[in-house]
Amino acid sequence: MADYYELLGVDRLASADEIKKAYRRRARDLHPDANPDDPQAEDRFKELAVAYQVLSDDDQRARYDRFGEAGVSGAGGPSAEDIFGGGGLGDIFDAFFG
Repeated sequence: MADYYELLGVDRLASADEIKKAYRRRARDLHPDANPDDPQAEDRFKELAVAYQVLSDDDQRARYDRFGEAGVSGAGGPSAEDIFGGGGLGDIFDAFFG
């Protein structure tokens, strides 16, 4: 997938408002209804939506800026909740000392 900032046509330092405006502009241009003869229009529109979803969320944007797509796609490995089954450190402590 292309760089999310490039997909939206914004700079890496773009504000949340600039990202929102860019998304709306690009969504209008790439919407499948506006491109009925383009078989790839739906896929490009979906990519744009993912880019906006990530860049419009401060936490996801920070992970994306640091790790790229792997930081927001789940490709970075299991989370602590996955490893510990959602129990947390208290359950681990209890398992050993409880």
